[in-house]
Amino acid sequence: MKVGILTHYNVYNMGAQLQMISLEAYLRGLGHEVVILTYKKNFDFMQGEKERNSASWKALPFYIKHYLIEKGPGLTLFNYRKVKAIDRSIAKHSFAPYDSSGCDAIVIGSDEVFSIDVGCNPMMYGHGLGGVPAVAYAPAFGRTTEDTLREFGCFDLVKNGLVSMFSLSARDAHTREMIMSLTGRDAPLVCDPVLLYDGDHKAQTKRIGKPYLLVYAYDSNMTDGSEVAAIRAYAKKHGLITVSAGTYHAWCDRNITCGPEEWYGYFRGAACVVTDTFHGSVVAMKNHCRVAVFVRKSINAFKLESLLEVTGLQGRRLSAITEAELERVLSEPVDYAETDGRIRALAEESGEYLKNALERVKNGQR
Repeated sequence: MKVGILTHYNVYNMGAQLQMISLEAYLRGLGHEVVILTYKKNFDFMQGEKERNSASWKALPFYIKHYLIEKGPGLTLFNYRKVKAIDRSIAKHSFAPYDSSGCDAIVIGSDEVFSIDVGCNPMMYGHGLGGVPAVAYAPAFGRTTEDTLREFGCFDLVKNGLVSMFSLSARDAHTREMIMSLTGRDAPLVCDPVLLYDGDHKAQTKRIGKPYLLVYAYDSNMTDGSEVAAIRAYAKKHGLITVSAGTYHAWCDRNITCGPEEWYGYFRGAACVVTDTFHGSVVAMKNHCRVAVFVRKSINAFKLESLLEVTGLQGRRLSAITEAELERVLSEPVDYAETDGRIRALAEESGEYLKNALERVKNGQR
């Protein structure tokens, strides 16, 4: 079959790009022709995001003000190079418009495709797909709640779309609960495509040359002076340099621009990892890293807490980013035999869900 993937395909985020690459590879492995579906993203609820995500010269004033002036030339140059690296990765995919794709089935997901943080995108809930059956694979609502949907006038649109969707699943417990409440359907909990994909990402990485602690956090996070001091003190004590790959942190010893598959590789060589992101945690698990995870209530608590629970890695959670907490968590070895077993079982169930849903589409079943 020809299968379209409807996801956040054009964002400059390592995790979003890697999950798309992994899902595409998995679907190709099942024998499907795969295309990434294009659309114009809605930014009605956060105009600043529209400017930031624009790829045209109209975004130049925004970048000059918010990056070059407010954040400095180092971050600006880094992000310019990062955009170029991700653009090269994006260019490798095949694309088709979401509303006239010629697909037999459309997989919506994964990542926060159900979130309305910046705006509501009706196609993500199955609207306007030209009658093509929609299979939701590992979608997430992120911070979006039913109250949020009502506040922004999206409740009925989202509910009606999900009710009519061919097949539903969820990436985290919060999303599963939301789907049950909105539709009355018990969506299975499935894993992120980076965990589902059993291949490897082998893009060449630059040689670091020294043992390193890898930091992965968005450039607006891990900027607090006490957090920075704690991470640097831990690294110095253990003879490590600090490296940030994929995002820029001026306080790190090295900042590395890279594409999503190179980014994956830098985890493989790290002595340890400190992250506050979902995909940073996922890739650390895939690479059997000694990882410490900080859950920020303001950005990713639902999905990250769910991930740590299903993988049995709640013990890798930092209560705060302090030197004592880093010592406590990173001094403990990770039982990846147990975690791998959990991930393997979840991946098998997740793969069966996706294969069965697409087989039903092929056979014209409901």
